[in-house]
Amino acid sequence: MKADLVDNYLLSNIFQKLPDASEFECEEDLLTKGPLRISRILSRGQTSQVYEQEEDEWVMLLVGEAEIAFPDEHGHSIALRSGDFIFLQAGRRHQVTRTSDPCLWLCVFFAADSE
Repeated sequence: MKADLVDNYLLSNIFQKLPDASEFECEEDLLTKGPLRISRILSRGQTSQVYEQEEDEWVMLLVGEAEIAFPDEHGHSIALRSGDFIFLQAGRRHQVTRTSDPCLWLCVFFAADSE
């Protein structure tokens, strides 16, 4: 998604110009500044591999339903629906095990706390 520069502001709409995610989940960076990265992800029934990221991640499900499982936590999983958000600390293994069609995510990645 390409944002437009309008009156010195970066302007776009997260719900417009959605990519074709019919075969694969699509992730697009909306903004990257230093250690901060904001992305939108469009899923249409896809699931993911197990992630173990070096950065912290705050995720909001804007549209749809999804389930995130935590493979190291005895089968623990969380069901998400539109408007729900979750914070995932760096190193916490997680996997998206179910998504609706469509499923639109807003993800904010940032440097993990060094403490």
